[in-house]
Amino acid sequence: MATFHERFSGLFIPHVTPFDNSGALDLESLQRLTSHFVSLNGVAGLVSCARIGEGPVLGIEEKRKVYEAAGKAAHAAGKIHIATIAPQSTDEAIGLMRDVESLPADAVMIFPPLLFAWGKVDPNLKVRFFEDLARETKLPVVLFQVPVKSYYYDPETVCRIARLNNVVAFKEASFDIKLFTETVEQLKHENSAMRVLTGNDRFVAESYKIGANGALIGVANVATERWGAMDLAGRAGDFDRAAAIQRELEAVKELVFSEPIVEAVARIKIVLHHEGLIKTATVRRPQLGIAAAEQKQLLDSYQALKE
Repeated sequence: MATFHERFSGLFIPHVTPFDNSGALDLESLQRLTSHFVSLNGVAGLVSCARIGEGPVLGIEEKRKVYEAAGKAAHAAGKIHIATIAPQSTDEAIGLMRDVESLPADAVMIFPPLLFAWGKVDPNLKVRFFEDLARETKLPVVLFQVPVKSYYYDPETVCRIARLNNVVAFKEASFDIKLFTETVEQLKHENSAMRVLTGNDRFVAESYKIGANGALIGVANVATERWGAMDLAGRAGDFDRAAAIQRELEAVKELVFSEPIVEAVARIKIVLHHEGLIKTATVRRPQLGIAAAEQKQLLDSYQALKE
């Protein structure tokens, strides 16, 4: 069982979804971008239609096209592809997962349903949701800790869900180092096979010292090879090297995820367009994009990092 779970270790890129100037899917750019990412030695796999991939503004058929393109690119390189879904009910989750089972996907990452944040929620509701999916579907599951306190999975609930054989990884993006540490320690105590992938770009390098098995971070769309080098150093136990690389990346990371954070996708696309990996930097409404002055600052910082 551990060997199967270990496949979900390393750096995973929740890639952007390219659009043309009209706002339609740009599948040519998507193929070029995903093929580029999986060609890099430090990348373990791709994650499609997450927040950075603008999953919330994509239609069902659009998502299927993205899953298929990214999955083919990942599998051609012998790497992992994780499709993201955002169900609101158990039945919807089962239906979406069964559909994804027919596509080139190795797992699904599940955005927590809105009901998970509706007041004080009994942990049994959250656990039963994943138990039902385990009975009714075949695909492995990646749990997602979103950076919204009302949605948080507490450490005990995470451990209960992790006991399900189909739950292979946990993207922990609480941005709360205390919660992250407590969760990892409890998982270690249980000898859990589930992989912990840090989504905490504020303390990526430190996450490995605490016990992360990899990273699943949107900012790794930019300067991907540097993030890959950090992941390799962190998983090898070279925490000083990992911390040094994070310091090198700090300025670009702060620009990409400056407020308003919702525009991080627009900033990432500006860099990828500048690099020639996507044809346009178009984002979908209600995102507004960023002003020319901010674009220049971002590209200047990125150029300084490259030099």
